[in-house]
Amino acid sequence: MDTANLDLAYLEIDPRTQSPSASVYVKAAGRSDYAGVKADRLIAAQCLTFIELDTEIRRLHAELDEIRAKARKKFYKAHAAAAGA
Repeated sequence: MDTANLDLAYLEIDPRTQSPSASVYVKAAGRSDYAGVKADRLIAAQCLTFIELDTEIRRLHAELDEIRAKARKKFYKAHAAAAGA
């Protein structure tokens, strides 16, 4: 199974704004650069300030917390059903 990691995509000069920008993207395990990463691999909005990026990271944390809660319920429900069988 291929794994992936999250990393920072930082541009000193974003061609659209002529200012620095940053985002979070998914990269293949072991890869350490942002070069060639397609826009569909970005998982956060392109941010022009650290505060914007921090907000996006907090949003991602919240989504992961929701996924964890759903998974916990499903696993515990499956475990309880197996124990009751």
